[in-house]
Amino acid sequence: MLKREDNERLVRVGPGTPMGVLLRRYWQPVLLSWELKERDGAPVRVCILGEELVAFRATDGRIGLVDAYCRHRRAPLFYGRNEEQGLRCVYHGWKFNVDGQCVDLPNVGGETYASEPTSGSSHTLPSRKAG
Repeated sequence: MLKREDNERLVRVGPGTPMGVLLRRYWQPVLLSWELKERDGAPVRVCILGEELVAFRATDGRIGLVDAYCRHRRAPLFYGRNEEQGLRCVYHGWKFNVDGQCVDLPNVGGETYASEPTSGSSHTLPSRKAG
């Protein structure tokens, strides 16, 4: 019989846990292709390995799998608009591409865009279509 500590180590799969780190080394199927059939269509909620994510198909057909919440005010990106190669947050309009990079900050002035500390990438997972 396993000790409590050993059992906890085996069953916890969240970010930063031993099993979470191990399982993230392998591809995990999260959606079927037909679930994201439309380009610029509605995003789909995904929860895998204890992480809440949002999947969407961009204008060019690539699939993005990004953190479920905007980096700015943690607004749910599920309600965002999928438009022109990215998912736009409905709260302040920040737009993230399939790689999680913030590509548009409409509420931040021109020169401050590059120096904005939160203009980096959002948490993303690599995605690919197989089969």
